[in-house]
Amino acid sequence: MNEIPVLVTIHSCARRDDDSEEPISLMTAGTLMLDEEKAVVSYQETLDENLPPQTVRVTVKDDSVTMIREGKYATQMVFARGQRYEGIYHTPFGEMDIAVFCTRLSYDLTEEGGEVFLVYQMDMNGQFAAMHELHLEVMVKNG
Repeated sequence: MNEIPVLVTIHSCARRDDDSEEPISLMTAGTLMLDEEKAVVSYQETLDENLPPQTVRVTVKDDSVTMIREGKYATQMVFARGQRYEGIYHTPFGEMDIAVFCTRLSYDLTEEGGEVFLVYQMDMNGQFAAMHELHLEVMVKNG
């Protein structure tokens, strides 16, 4: 698989029970790798200004999206529409149980770039945390 240099733009919004919203936007350099079976977008993300950036890998394959974050805030989440995924969120302060239930999933990734769109509910330690929308846009860098 060839690595294609890309610009990754992430728009995320968490909606809580009290109708409060927590929008987040991030633009960063990354790579896109494609083959017949899957597409992989990798980029660096900073969650804590006191720690080095962490690598995030988003893999699209077989109508599901897997997101793996490495580093001090490591986690793995799998998004497949209508399915619940349970995992662990590792932080410098301890571990938390997380669960995601994906209600919308769409993607279109080619050598020209594309996007991934997710809507999912997140529970932390067995309690509703928020409804999330995540829109990841991938633009190929021109030489």
